[in-house]
Amino acid sequence: MSKEILIAGSGFMGTSMAHALKNFNITCFETNEAYLATLKNLNIYKNIFSDVSDIKGEFALIIICTRQKDVLEHISYFSSKFPESLITDISSSKNFLHEADLPHNFISSHPICGSHKVGPEDAEPDLFKGKEVIIIDTPYQEKLAELRLFWSSLGANTTVMNFSEHDKNYAFLSHFPHLFSFIYREILDEENIDYKKFSGDSLKEILRLSEANEHLWHEIFLDNKENLEYIKEKLKKKLL
Repeated sequence: MSKEILIAGSGFMGTSMAHALKNFNITCFETNEAYLATLKNLNIYKNIFSDVSDIKGEFALIIICTRQKDVLEHISYFSSKFPESLITDISSSKNFLHEADLPHNFISSHPICGSHKVGPEDAEPDLFKGKEVIIIDTPYQEKLAELRLFWSSLGANTTVMNFSEHDKNYAFLSHFPHLFSFIYREILDEENIDYKKFSGDSLKEILRLSEANEHLWHEIFLDNKENLEYIKEKLKKKLL
């Protein structure tokens, strides 16, 4: 793989990735002004662009690390401007992609190492070491092999799934636990129960998930609503 990589969106995940890619020339696209000030002081990027139309270069790989609601727009733009680049994303649910007309140079990824942290100042260079990355299956096996090699270079393990398999698995493994945590914290607040003072470590661990970005997770819940409804119905039967 060429040494040139573009990271679109350099919050916690994107910046953690950039730190890990020490042997590559990394270009960053970021619009958040507070993040931009931090990124310029990190000295990990060859170039930093705040306007997508200004981005220049020849990139072997483009990694979209933006909010899920913006991913399709970025896929369309980057696949048109950089048709020779391999493009991936890191979105936690994939239904919105499954229903889209995706370009031949896009393969979706999902690194299983998320955090409630959001900013570049909290980035972790070893975030991906020993973690699992799910890659969505594609007919383009040569590109798939290239993407697996990239994630392996960060110390990650890779598993290939189809869109439906991914969203069902992660509704159970991630999305529903987060949904429950948000709802449970809301109920405790409504009941005026001081859980921060009186709860033990086990409850605090459950509620830790609700510290994640609520807007980002709302997008995920809506996108994977069908699987979450399925889990909710199974839970009702178990509770009865």
